[in-house]
Amino acid sequence: MKERPKNLQARRIARMAAAFAVMITLITDHSTTRPLLYAASSNVGTSGAQFLKIPPGARPAGMGSAFSAVADDVHAIYYNPAGLAAVSQVQLTGMHNSYFQGLNYEFAAIALPLSRFGWDGDTEDSGKGTLGLAVYNLSVSGIERRGNAETAAPLGTFGADDFAYALSYAGGSERFAWGANLKFIQQTIDSVKAGTLAADLGALYGAGENLKLGAGVRHLGGKPKFRQESDPLPMLGFLAASYRLAPGAQDSLTLGLDLLLPRDNRLTYNVGSEYLHRFASMEGALRAGYSSQNADADGLAGFSMGGGLGFRNVGFDFAWVPFGDLGDTFRYSLIVKF
Repeated sequence: MKERPKNLQARRIARMAAAFAVMITLITDHSTTRPLLYAASSNVGTSGAQFLKIPPGARPAGMGSAFSAVADDVHAIYYNPAGLAAVSQVQLTGMHNSYFQGLNYEFAAIALPLSRFGWDGDTEDSGKGTLGLAVYNLSVSGIERRGNAETAAPLGTFGADDFAYALSYAGGSERFAWGANLKFIQQTIDSVKAGTLAADLGALYGAGENLKLGAGVRHLGGKPKFRQESDPLPMLGFLAASYRLAPGAQDSLTLGLDLLLPRDNRLTYNVGSEYLHRFASMEGALRAGYSSQNADADGLAGFSMGGGLGFRNVGFDFAWVPFGDLGDTFRYSLIVKF
């Protein structure tokens, strides 16, 4: 008895989705021999839209993605939207990252302090508010399309795209700030699309002159559905802290710590540092960090390093993030303030 064409198509779509998911998993959670500081979660492999786990920005990447309590520039849109409340200038950033196996990741975001447009009161004591917009994209092309038989010759190629669009707002004071993102998520595999809405929530508390504490939740929302198949989003909660040592006119050292509790994995942590030196007309930064999410028994997977240069209102950042046997990745970001 021959299989119905509709069922055949469904199985092919399922194979395409599985192939794309495997490639993304290699980026977001490729380790199989990580140190077992905590018991593995029983929900491993139960979430979809894995591209949402990829942290954007070369500056945060150089710090091991320990940025949820640092959150002092436009990258706060992803890590902790509450950090947008402290942004005093319009900031625009873009990032490109070429992964292995033909995967490309793009990120662009803008932060718009309402006070810059006269929409937030006439005095410095008025409440702050900042709008934000962000676009995330992970894409791949040239995936072989095959028939029902596993040994069949390729029937051409297809591509896959994951997009997320975020609208953000943050408010509060220097002591306590809050923020939220509303996101539309769309995934495309060949000609089949799936989409859903999601939200991020975050808070920042200034516990001292140089200490900040952060908390929140990411990717809270529905289930993207490919025809009949759907999986929940990779929701996670986070707790974070940052501390700035020796803040001064020329030099500062910032330390960050993030604790992440994803619904589909065990507890992981990120730690990082950033040393900043200000020159007469520019500034330079050196960064280093470690993420247990990417830890691997082989090579330097989990570690990251980076740096940056800023001249007036333009900054360039880069980061080196190794993935063990899978190879090295390099991230580049440009940020403009005006």
